[in-house]
Amino acid sequence: MSRSVRSQGDVDIGPTLVECDPTEMNASDRVRDLDQLSERDCRAFLDAVEDATREIDASELTAGDVVRYTAYYRVV
Repeated sequence: MSRSVRSQGDVDIGPTLVECDPTEMNASDRVRDLDQLSERDCRAFLDAVEDATREIDASELTAGDVVRYTAYYRVV
């Protein structure tokens, strides 16, 4: 799955979840199970999965991190 943004001018997009294929992951990727996240970040992750924008505000996750849940989600 890929995402692209086309725009003229400034665009401010926060960290976003995208579903990813586990076969495309690298050995250096940081993979976290959902139950390894704090209660707050777990809730933020679940909210982002359910939200159409998939934007996430979780202090424990940074760009490139992968969360294993019902599928794999990468923070981009």
